[in-house]
Amino acid sequence: MLKDVVSKLDYSVFDEIALVIFALCFGAICLWALTLRRSTVDRFSAIPLSDEVVDPKPHPNSKP
Repeated sequence: MLKDVVSKLDYSVFDEIALVIFALCFGAICLWALTLRRSTVDRFSAIPLSDEVVDPKPHPNSKP
């Protein structure tokens, strides 16, 4: 009986749900990246070239 139930299940819905979740996450990350300020992008791009460890997004209350 359990084999009959499992064999009748249709898993194609999960494929579509996974694709929608992926598309939403991808779109959200692209939107976030496109709305960054130029100064933030410059600080992020300088991280691999810097010898000192600097927080790319300092807290608003911290002093430079």
